[in-house]
Amino acid sequence: MTSRTITARTRWYAKSAADVASATYCDLTLHLRDDAKHLIASIPVNDIARIRLKHHVFSNDLVITTRSGTRRCRNLQSRESLEIKQAVEEDQRRTASAKPLARKLARHIEAVHLRIADLLTGKEYVRHSERESLLGLRDEIERLTNRCNCYVQQSLSDDTKAALKRLFKLLEEEVLTGEMETLRHRSNQQYLRRSPPLVKTVTEDLLLPNGLTDEQATAVATDEDVTLVLAGAGTGKTAVITGKTAHLVRNQGVTPGEVLVLAFNKKAAAEIRERLPDDLRGVDVCTFHAFGRHVLAQSTGKQPTVSKLAEDDEHRKSVINETLDEMMNSPRHREVLVNLLAYHRNDYRSPFDFMTADEYYGYVRSTELRTLSGVRVRSLEEVQVANFLSLNGVEFEYEKPYDVDTASARHRQYRPDFFLSDHDIYIEHFALDEEGNPPPCFRNYREGVAWKRTIHEQYGTTLIETYSWQCRKGVLWSELDRKLRRLGVDISPVPIVDLLERLARHRHNWLTGLIATVIKHVKTSSVSPSELRRRAGESERNNAFLDVFEEVLDRYERRLGEEGAVDFEDLINRATEHIGGGRWPVPYRYVLVDEFQDISAGRMALIAALRRTGTAYFLVGDDWQSIYRFAGSDVGLVRDCGNHLGYVCECHLGTTFRYRAGILDPSAAFVQRNPEQTQRRLRTKSTAPDRGITVVAEVSQKEGVGTALDHIRRREGAEGGGDGQGSVSVLALGRYRRSRADTGEPHRDGQLQIDFSTVHAAKGRQADYVLVLDLKNDQYGFPSQIEDDPLLELVLPPSRKPAFRHAEERRLFYVAVTRARRGAYLIADGTNPSSFVEELLRNHPETARIGAGALARSDAFSCPRCGGRLVESQSGKSLRCVNHPLCQHLAPRCAFCDHGHVLIVAGRSECTNDHCDTPPPVCPRCRAGILTRTSGRHGPFLGCSEYRAEPPCGYKELIRA
Repeated sequence: MTSRTITARTRWYAKSAADVASATYCDLTLHLRDDAKHLIASIPVNDIARIRLKHHVFSNDLVITTRSGTRRCRNLQSRESLEIKQAVEEDQRRTASAKPLARKLARHIEAVHLRIADLLTGKEYVRHSERESLLGLRDEIERLTNRCNCYVQQSLSDDTKAALKRLFKLLEEEVLTGEMETLRHRSNQQYLRRSPPLVKTVTEDLLLPNGLTDEQATAVATDEDVTLVLAGAGTGKTAVITGKTAHLVRNQGVTPGEVLVLAFNKKAAAEIRERLPDDLRGVDVCTFHAFGRHVLAQSTGKQPTVSKLAEDDEHRKSVINETLDEMMNSPRHREVLVNLLAYHRNDYRSPFDFMTADEYYGYVRSTELRTLSGVRVRSLEEVQVANFLSLNGVEFEYEKPYDVDTASARHRQYRPDFFLSDHDIYIEHFALDEEGNPPPCFRNYREGVAWKRTIHEQYGTTLIETYSWQCRKGVLWSELDRKLRRLGVDISPVPIVDLLERLARHRHNWLTGLIATVIKHVKTSSVSPSELRRRAGESERNNAFLDVFEEVLDRYERRLGEEGAVDFEDLINRATEHIGGGRWPVPYRYVLVDEFQDISAGRMALIAALRRTGTAYFLVGDDWQSIYRFAGSDVGLVRDCGNHLGYVCECHLGTTFRYRAGILDPSAAFVQRNPEQTQRRLRTKSTAPDRGITVVAEVSQKEGVGTALDHIRRREGAEGGGDGQGSVSVLALGRYRRSRADTGEPHRDGQLQIDFSTVHAAKGRQADYVLVLDLKNDQYGFPSQIEDDPLLELVLPPSRKPAFRHAEERRLFYVAVTRARRGAYLIADGTNPSSFVEELLRNHPETARIGAGALARSDAFSCPRCGGRLVESQSGKSLRCVNHPLCQHLAPRCAFCDHGHVLIVAGRSECTNDHCDTPPPVCPRCRAGILTRTSGRHGPFLGCSEYRAEPPCGYKELIRA
């Protein structure tokens, strides 16, 4: 391009205003002006068909031919006019040579301009993964600028020139610099605001009971790299999955074969398939296991055989038993198995590790305290004593009454821990440290130790003492061995045949089931042996278990290999390997996952292996309903799915169609008390009657079920039923299968159709009314107080520390309550209710209550010895501690009013009868009992009510006249 401006002026005055006084050539354009310097014409070089000079003696005429005619510029300066002619002809040559490049760049300019226009107007959804390409637009435009020199621009069409001009303007205004994410977000919001009508139109034939709401349609239209839809109970998760499928195929032009829908069970997959019309039948809808089978069949050319080990839990356990038998008969493996079963059966925690006696007793209650000889004892430390005796052929009796009668009006009969009848030796195990101090939380324990020692001294019997500090230091067995040998007791390890028999009984109750569970988890999460050892750390128990487990797992895998078969975990893991290794080409652009809150590490790895450039994930679930951690599900993967799959856009479905505010408000507040759960607001559009939540308090669960059913009948009356034909569905939900006994098999009772299910098995179900069972504060209550063996922490998904108490049980309770359409009944133990019921009543005091049982006040009914809860005894004459028989405190009936029971609160006695103001005095010695009037050989006296406790309190004082 001519780098300077060339101007040729006329050598004579113009004869008229129309005459050209000067010609200036610059920027590929010839500008003609009159004598007053007004512009007459601007002629682009591309419009000039011919340019020539007519020479005069002192000047030239410049003759310019264009498509519109010829123009003559007379008497221009000779040298300058020649330069203009040469410059125009040179630029015309260059422009002609630039036309091929201009045609190529024109397509590029228009594409970039269209991309920017779409971004600015929200014409399509722009994913985060496309952000880098958008951020590169600035560089792209700059490259175009460098290539689009003036000759190229002269060859562009007017529309392309205009587009290029707008791109330059965006650069100058820095619209594309540092603001791309804001621009992308604003564009996507515009797109989503326009999308619901289009989505609803293409989903009208999907058999959706309520159609799609704007909220659901917006979630369907969201097309992020990873779209995570968090959907509360009854908000239409399946509707959104099927709606997304229809939208992709019908609105987005995605072929059905490019869409994969994964469900967690056959029922859910079948429900999704049933809702898809014929044009969507090509979509792949299957369970994870079925998909794994499909991948292996196609990549290997052979359908995989699923082993009976996977399909039959009892068969799997029997095979594990056979393996353990083989190990026990092998000298090389016998030692590791005996070491685990005899020394590390339980996870030992010292009583000194607990802040309160109630916490310690709760730990003891949740632990298997059966010895190798089959005797059930009171602590893990006593288990160690008993097992040593059994393994060394020393016969014993547990808690046999002392040979001398020690019972009196104020003392119970003494029952030592162990009695060796062949040697006339007693063994007492005391919770004492090396200085002879008991745990600080054990009240009056020192007095009990002294009482027992005194008895042996008084009657001259032989007593061996063992202590907690010996267990903590690992010297209990060696100390016991030394003391027994010194007293002449023969310590001879039992014959291996007898030992095998004892260990076999022990193993069947625990180890076989534990190994079966751990195998499943190890394969579900693909944990390597080295990782297991790393997690085990320096724990002797963890490593003792892994010594056995690794051998069993190795033989289990060998057996699968001999069968030429796989288990269900292999279907997923091997499919992941084949996809990741490129042995199975991935045809999918979209991967949809239903019930995503149940995702496990293995399943996450499978869907992550499907990721390709342009792959999008649509994940629908509810972290409030994640209840399968015991099966390998990891709710943490819901929060962290972006680390595995890509950038996440989170959508919430907050409108439920199942139940109304009476169920919604308390249940949502309850589950969100765990701060680790997503905090969301739910609304209701249900038209069902709002019966809300009702607490039923009865003495027995069976009576509570009857009370609830009677109440439902009265409520329904002549209204008809849930199906419009006089039938009302009632679903009784137990925390355990054994609760079925209180409801019976499915049956019809008048207008009520009654069915039973465990809460876990009820996922996805609903009924007009739900009865939630097992709501008592007990080991087999709801929440369950049966603690998983800590060995499972080696393989279970990690929980956040510190973990929220009963986090999964809380989610399970939410699932149970939200199965109801009309109302939920909580069948609570009237004297010992579940902490969940108490919390619900405390936070929602308006909750309805029915039943003859009075719900205990947990804040008032507290055991003064251990801090546990006091509940009514079977006789009704007293309140006993829930930690009975570990804690033997009794709160007796008040002798003054004969109506309430006497409690010890803050060191003072109080009667539970609000109208009684003369409770008996507190025992000045133990401060845990009250003084009651008793008759003895020497007349009436006041004695402590704790005389039957452990340790007993024998305080008494004479009644003065």
